Amino acid sequence: MKITHFAFLITLLIFSSCSNGSSRREVGTTPSNGDLNNTFAKEPEITPEQKLQQEKNKLLAEGWTEEYIPNGQFASCYNFSPKKGKKDNYLEVYVGGGTDVAIKIMNIDTDQCVRYVFINSGSTYRINNIPEGRYYLKIAYGKNWLSKVESGQCIGKFIHNPMYEKGNDVLDFNIKYTAEGYNIPSFQLQLDVVSSGISNSFSSQNISETAFNQ
Repeated sequence: MKITHFAFLITLLIFSSCSNGSSRREVGTTPSNGDLNNTFAKEPEITPEQKLQQEKNKLLAEGWTEEYIPNGQFASCYNFSPKKGKKDNYLEVYVGGGTDVAIKIMNIDTDQCVRYVFINSGSTYRINNIPEGRYYLKIAYGKNWLSKVESGQCIGKFIHNPMYEKGNDVLDFNIKYTAEGYNIPSFQLQLDVVSSGISNSFSSQNISETAFNQ
């Protein structure tokens, strides 16, 4: 019996841009009486970095903790039951330098998460031995991962540029039988957040943080 391994490549680049609006008064002009009081009473604007730090401080005060997570599977307290198959298949994920990612592999028939992994920016991680079945992905992008334990369950989120998506593409890990034997499917996925353009052959839709954690 002939056993064949084959892999599919799916790529996803997300366009991300930001602009800071500002207002200015021409040099040499004098504010009206009504503007004069407001001019000196206005509080200075905070920078995006200061705003992020304020949000982080607020979450830390509420019991969240900041931690470095190495590449690999999350702890089982993250409300999922990790499952492994017996076939030598994989989902290999390459993450560019623009983001860290957290990926959930979701069974289409049950909507249950079978694997949940964290992958740091600029690295590649292979999720091995996925059980046979058909799956979709939930993906969280961002930086600065914070975690918390609530009612005995771990929850986590990015606080810097967080984005959440649900994949529309089906990853079919079922064995394909042929006259000569069978084929073992595997997949490769390239993910990144970039500021210069977008190229997306991985069909997905934006979802909320709550929907990602369900």
